[in-house]
Amino acid sequence: MKLHQSVVLAVLVIVLFPLTAASQQPTHSMLGNTCAGCHGTRGQSADPMPIIAGQPEEYLTRTMKSYRSGQRPSTIMGRLARGYSDDEIDAMASFFASQNWMSPKQEFDAALAAVGRKIHYEQCETCHANGGRHASGGTPRIAGQWRKYLEVIMQEYWRVDRKMPHLFMSVIMSRLHSNDLKALAHFYASQR
Repeated sequence: MKLHQSVVLAVLVIVLFPLTAASQQPTHSMLGNTCAGCHGTRGQSADPMPIIAGQPEEYLTRTMKSYRSGQRPSTIMGRLARGYSDDEIDAMASFFASQNWMSPKQEFDAALAAVGRKIHYEQCETCHANGGRHASGGTPRIAGQWRKYLEVIMQEYWRVDRKMPHLFMSVIMSRLHSNDLKALAHFYASQR
């Protein structure tokens, strides 16, 4: 009799445990871990993928929803974002926003960085304050971001391949030259 009860109990555990686990909502960190393949553990990516750890929650949420709707062009992110609900995107944004930003050590040209610093303080400091370290609301931190990523994304904004998040940024970008973008990327890469 005891053997029969043990077998029945074991079968119930085997059958019911997966149902219980599957019915639970994924945690913020579980959802965040789905991004680790490209954006690294806890959002600390390897070059050239953007670092998303410590970015503002509002910025991350808006960016993911823009990818999902197709408003923000992408090769991969749009397809991935369409697989998440609003609640899941909010949870991932909350998770990554709660992580600490860590600027990676990376190579940069000091002369170009000096030119970029001047351009930054003349053109970009209003929104990307403190040398690009300031991040709040819809404005991401760009100081210490991967240089190669910044070079690509700024070229896309400059060529208007990617829609600007703000009209003001469109005006600023239209004033810059291609060489200015490279100098800015070296400046931001030099920041810690």
